[in-house]
Amino acid sequence: MFDVRTVEAGGSCDQDRDSDTMSITARRRRAFQRQACLLSVMAAFSLGLALGVFVPLIGMSQAVTKGSSDNGGSSSGASIESDESGQFPLGRFEHLPHKLPHFPTIDDLRGKDSYNSVSFIAEEKLKAEDVFRHAFHIDQRDDKDTMVIKKFDPEDRYIKEYTVRRTADGLFHKGPEKKLSQPSIIDQILSSGKSEDENPDGPVIDIVSQNFDQQDLEDPDGVILNDIYWGSKVENALPRGFGKRQSDSWTRYLQNAEVDHLEVGCGRMQNRMVVFRDGTRACARYRQNTDQIQGELFSFYLGQLLNITNLAPSAASIIDMETKLWSSVTDDISNSQWKSTKPVVITKWIGNLEPAGIPKPFQPLERHLNKLDIKNITEGLDLPKPPKTLLDHLGATQPPELQPIRPPGAPLSEPVIKRLVELAQWSDLIVFDYLIANLDRVVNNLYNFQWNADIMAAPAHNLARQSDSQLLVFLDNESGLLHGYRLLKKYEAYHGLLLDNLCVFRRSTIAALQHLRDNNVGRRLNELFERTTTAKIRDVLPPLPEKSVKILVDRIDRVLGQVQKCREIFSNR
Repeated sequence: MFDVRTVEAGGSCDQDRDSDTMSITARRRRAFQRQACLLSVMAAFSLGLALGVFVPLIGMSQAVTKGSSDNGGSSSGASIESDESGQFPLGRFEHLPHKLPHFPTIDDLRGKDSYNSVSFIAEEKLKAEDVFRHAFHIDQRDDKDTMVIKKFDPEDRYIKEYTVRRTADGLFHKGPEKKLSQPSIIDQILSSGKSEDENPDGPVIDIVSQNFDQQDLEDPDGVILNDIYWGSKVENALPRGFGKRQSDSWTRYLQNAEVDHLEVGCGRMQNRMVVFRDGTRACARYRQNTDQIQGELFSFYLGQLLNITNLAPSAASIIDMETKLWSSVTDDISNSQWKSTKPVVITKWIGNLEPAGIPKPFQPLERHLNKLDIKNITEGLDLPKPPKTLLDHLGATQPPELQPIRPPGAPLSEPVIKRLVELAQWSDLIVFDYLIANLDRVVNNLYNFQWNADIMAAPAHNLARQSDSQLLVFLDNESGLLHGYRLLKKYEAYHGLLLDNLCVFRRSTIAALQHLRDNNVGRRLNELFERTTTAKIRDVLPPLPEKSVKILVDRIDRVLGQVQKCREIFSNR
């Protein structure tokens, strides 16, 4: 006999099971519908993305094909090479293709046969070293953020002009360039002269040497000679500095001197002030890296060969406690953490030094220096112009032209001669620092200009002036010829910026450069190294590497090329 409650309970379970099965089926159906809906949305998105990307690319491809056919079908004209940083060097902007890839516009749809190419170079944001490379004349506009620049392009030998506008982020918008001259006479000489293989010294050197034989022409004031050299009035007023006789005397002194004690000082942590028994003082430069000692020593040798007397007498020595020079300061050497057998450079102490600022004509982002600028200085026309009033800006008044302050025929004043003497020493400094690729002087200010616009008004790094003689002393040249050469890729634009703005030189310096170029500068430097050092020093301090010599020769050619460029521009002006 069946229990009715049991049957009813079982029937209830079967009904619940059927209800659960139907619920699962409904959930699966809804999940499938959601997945189908999601797939439909994704498919629609993918289709829209494809239409938005590939259709314009097809139009771009057609535009490129059309541009290539318009250029004669040559693909080489459209190739643009970039440097390792992925940016285009300024010197290659002139070689951009005339017709750039062009997206279809409404004009294209209306059936125009040709496209108007658009150059975006004017809107390119560039750094200062790119904008001002090879510039020799810069005119600043009234808004102080816009400048008109003239440059000499070494690639095609043209003088060009363009406008740049400085933005709030310190970068520059550069406008299109226009040519102001015909190809220079160098091109004519190069095209008719010998090839580089036939004349490895290069034809530009011969051009410069020929000009030394021309008749000298000096202005009435004795300030400018042959359009590009400092005249006799300035040369005779220059301080004497440290010549070959003083340098040889310092080398002989160290051979018999005895150090009394060492003091903390002379710049970096492990440098020391050296006090000798007779009270003479010197600075000893100690470095872990030998190349910085080489850089300091060979930069001094190069200054001697160029007859630049702004470098204090220096000589190399070895830390050897058994020699007379160091035997009395064993404890001081240990306290200084100097290691035995390490080379040092001992430089004579120069007193009465004060900081030296960068003159306005050598702040390349604003000024330049050529014979016309010198004339303005001698006539008092380089003084700052008074600020414009509202009426001036509206054109209601015509500002009077500046008149020369110095009466015709009057002698130059002492302040003017003092300024010219400073600028003449700076012209040597710029040439010297370019040759050795010195990073730790004016280039230091130029590099930091992008972050600090006021740094050009600060004193130059590692430069001092003797207060009694007005001699500029070129300090700390350890980055020259080796360390600086390794970093040319990063800093060469700044080195070139200084040189490209200079068109007045000391004739003796340029003549010495010509002589060194023709008489193996590397051999001359190493001969001086052999003559002024002992065998012990040469055991630990190698000569100047051949790689550095080759770079130096190239930079000598670059300076002589700048001299010739200035001669062409300012001759008979």
